[in-house]
Amino acid sequence: MPDTNTTPTADTITALTDTGELRVLRTAATARLAALLADQHGTTPAPGRRARIDSSVSPLVLANLTGTIEDEPSSKPGFCYLLLDESSTEALRRDHRAGRRRPAAATKRQRLHIPTDCLMLADHDS
Repeated sequence: MPDTNTTPTADTITALTDTGELRVLRTAATARLAALLADQHGTTPAPGRRARIDSSVSPLVLANLTGTIEDEPSSKPGFCYLLLDESSTEALRRDHRAGRRRPAAATKRQRLHIPTDCLMLADHDS
């Protein structure tokens, strides 16, 4: 019995036989889905915007830290680079749970690679 829940897009994907093409497609689809979901939640990680890491992040030591989303795109779909502000960098440095994520003493603003779905825009935070 033929599958009646198919679409032209699904048919095209099913017809692909090259694993390289499928990997590229998977990467693009993952990135696009993350962008659409972020748009729906109003959290599009645009460079230069201030963001706060929410409590869904792992490890939890990073929750509530704030920073600025950087211009450099991540090669990993659904992730971005966040440059912590000085107060969040200092808070991370003092937190005993930071472990390998503890900023060096000379670091004023720590750079993190964060999943975009763990970010809340914080443009109006003080």
